[in-house]
Amino acid sequence: MPEIELKTLRLTTPFRIAHGASSERQVLRLREGAAVGEAPFVPYYADRPEDSLAWLQGETQGEMPRPVRLALDLLRLDQMPEPTWRVAEQSLGPGRKWAEILACRSFSIPTDLAAFAEQVRETARQFRVLKLKLGSGDLAHDEAIVRTASENAAGATLMADVNGGWTVSQTEELLPKLAPHLALVEQPIHHNLDIAGWQALAAVRQRVGLPLYADESVQNAEDVQRLALYVDGVNVKLLKCASFTGAVEMIQATRQCRLGVILGCMIESSLGTTAAAHLAPWADYVDLDGHLYLADDDYVGITFDASGHLQMPEGSGIGAKPRHRV
Repeated sequence: MPEIELKTLRLTTPFRIAHGASSERQVLRLREGAAVGEAPFVPYYADRPEDSLAWLQGETQGEMPRPVRLALDLLRLDQMPEPTWRVAEQSLGPGRKWAEILACRSFSIPTDLAAFAEQVRETARQFRVLKLKLGSGDLAHDEAIVRTASENAAGATLMADVNGGWTVSQTEELLPKLAPHLALVEQPIHHNLDIAGWQALAAVRQRVGLPLYADESVQNAEDVQRLALYVDGVNVKLLKCASFTGAVEMIQATRQCRLGVILGCMIESSLGTTAAAHLAPWADYVDLDGHLYLADDDYVGITFDASGHLQMPEGSGIGAKPRHRV
């Protein structure tokens, strides 16, 4: 049995999305020797830390919790003699060159637009792909967020992620207004609406021509196939798939359906984002900045150069290492 750790990660400032605001997150870590696998717990998912601990300690039986499955899978991969991306390459074939991969930087829903404008200007000096969190509950404020970013990040590619914070009618109202500023909109409607919600957006999607990507609505490869006719792309995350192989299969299904791929993450340490980054050559957009929100990231892994390109660590397995404190 691997060594078990439940780690609390504190954020520098609260991170606000349509689901709510967070000032800290927890991750599960499983360790054998120098190898470690990490899986995050997300407030708006049903995964509870106590359930994972109880299962690992043999106090409960039944289906293995999703975070446990992911942490065990990444622990296995971290023990491999080759870098983890080799596993993906065996199934997906050659991907983009690492030097070509631009990373994305995401923004929490702002309350102060003047401060947000300055933050966008500063961030856009390095990152040329920016993701704006919307779904504030105020449509006028959501529109103002997009316009502010557009005015202060000239030449940058802007994406909007609503996290299911709009209704169908609100989406129909806002898409034409936001289309001139955005490359795509991610998860505009709540995932509980299922396929019917996406079907209801078919007319405005066709009329406006702004690509719609699904996140919470697609948890695995089967979901991709169900929604393929109604979306333009999907967000692939390790936690949703509960394994690296599951994420590879989700990318395969996405490509077979001729859809785009955002490679995403949760708020997690560099150990978690680096594990996901091994799939970056097969994604159109790489949104792996979850560790940058942490006040005290205790791992070192992926970094971003002065022009926002992804920089992978060298070495076998996942490649992330504990941060040595002075």
